[in-house]
Order: sequence, then structure tokens, then C-alpha cells
Amino acid sequence: MGKVILCAGKKADTPYIVSSVGIYAETIEELCYSIRQNLDLIDSGAIDRNMAAFIRDDLGLKDRGKLLESLIYSRASLKDKLMSIFESCDFYDSSELKKISSEIEELSRMSSLERRKKRADKLMHQGKVNEAAVEYRSILENPAVQELSDVCIGGIMHNLAVFEIRRGDNDEASRYFLEAFEHNMDRESLKAYLYTLKLAKNNNRYADEVRRLEVDPRLYNEIENHMHSVEEDFEQSNNYNEINRLRVLWQQGRYSEEKRLSSEIIDRMKHIYRKEIEEG
Repeated sequence: MGKVILCAGKKADTPYIVSSVGIYAETIEELCYSIRQNLDLIDSGAIDRNMAAFIRDDLGLKDRGKLLESLIYSRASLKDKLMSIFESCDFYDSSELKKISSEIEELSRMSSLERRKKRADKLMHQGKVNEAAVEYRSILENPAVQELSDVCIGGIMHNLAVFEIRRGDNDEASRYFLEAFEHNMDRESLKAYLYTLKLAKNNNRYADEVRRLEVDPRLYNEIENHMHSVEEDFEQSNNYNEINRLRVLWQQGRYSEEKRLSSEIIDRMKHIYRKEIEEG
């Protein structure tokens, strides 16, 4: 369900729409909310005379509409124009307005691609992983991607790896986690990469990578202890009893049943390990 917006102002006969930046509004409260939700996409081109006229004429906020129009003509900063809109009603209190002002300042210092990454991060946080992955890949394919910092690129790679884990492609996730670490040198990316090798039961490569990457002994012990704990929990669960049943099915020659049950157990174990990686 969408957020319920309580509107005290006049409702326009025709909604104001800017589909490219996600604006749809029939009231000043809806306009403020739409802009707030898509703040990372808003630029000076979106705050134009048409919006000022909508506020002045369609919403009946003559003074506010004229103020925005004067700010546009005087080439005021994007922050000043946006804040004049947010302050047009009581939809946001003073603490929220202060937070919005800080966000606008932060966004103003970002490049177009950095803003897009921030939006993709928000989609990821909201659980919209497919949409986030599309945006991340689009950013990486952009010729200007070289302008991004290694930390920023590493963050994109890390989140793409998480997307691949959820999709069930452990090999692709492993590749992305390694690339993420090579860019950002972040402990969490390295940790997740080693977990994926464990998940794939690729023990030789795991050992080789621990040596090649000179993994801190504390991190190595943390991973080993954690995985041992997961396996102990698994052994104490009903799944362990099912493993014993596999032996019986095999001994009795009931191979189709053994294969089906084996697949179910493996899928559950993978789910446990993937959860550890995502939360790691």
C-alpha cells in the first residue's frame, strides 16, 4: 500500500505530472511528497515556470507561486527553489525540513552517476533488488563510470553480488564480491567473497585465496567459527535426521526418492549460507 497523504490545501482540477522524475500531484502536499521521494532525480530543469504556475494558479497559492517564479528568474540555487516548495505547507515539520535541506546540499555535491548510485542504493534498501540491479549495471556501462571513486564502484559491485546471491548464482556473486574488494578493499566484501567459496564447497580455492589475499587471521577465524556454528545448528535440526534417511533410501535402492530428498536438503543448506552472506 502507498502512503496516505492528508491534504489540507486546494486540489487541482488537473494533476501536475513530470514522469521523468516521478512527480504526480494534485495538491501541494502531494507535490512536496513526490519531490521528496525523488529528490535524487530532481534538477533545476524540473523546477520550472510550469511548476510555479501550477502552485500559483491551480493550487491557489499565489504568494508561493510568485516566490518560486522569482527564484527561477533570478537563477537561485536548486536548494532555495526546493525549500520554497517544501515550506509551502505543513506537511514536513522543522526537523524534517532541516534533514531535507542537508540532503539537498549533499546531492548538490554529487555527480549525476553518484546520484544514480544513491537512488539504486535506496531501491536495494527497499527490497527492490531487480530495479536496483538494472540501475547498477547501467551505471557500470556508462562511459563516465571512470569518474566514480573506487569505493563507489566497489559498493556497486558488492550490491550486485548480493543480488546474484538472492538469484541463486553463487559463481557470479563470487566474481562480483571479489571485484568489489579489489576496488574498495572493504572487509565486508572480502568476508562475503570467502563465504561464497565456502558455499560452493570450493575448499582448495578458498585456501588459495586466503593466502593470496593475505587474509587477517582474525577474519579467517571469524569465518571458520561462524561456518562451524552454522553447520552445528544444521546438524541439530530436522535436516540432519533427513541425511540419515538418505542413507536408508540409498541402501534400499530407492534412488529417485533419495535424489529428491538430497536436492531439498542442499537447497535448504544453500539458503542458510546465502543468508549468512547477505547479513554479513
